[in-house]
Amino acid sequence: MLLLVSFLLILHCIIAYQCYLSTQKKGYPTFVFTLLSLIPYFNLVVWVYLLFLPNLNEQTHIHQSSN
Repeated sequence: MLLLVSFLLILHCIIAYQCYLSTQKKGYPTFVFTLLSLIPYFNLVVWVYLLFLPNLNEQTHIHQSSN
């Protein structure tokens, strides 16, 4: 049982770190999404949500280059 709990905790931390990296890459507030991804059973929802959010860094770059 301890092995299962340890595995789930490690998996939970990996998903939270992946959410942190995804928010940095896409230009969203890292604190908010990382905090939300630290909530158990909610981290997968946040991770999938981040996969479908548009990249704010690309939109800013395209907008600035069109001016």
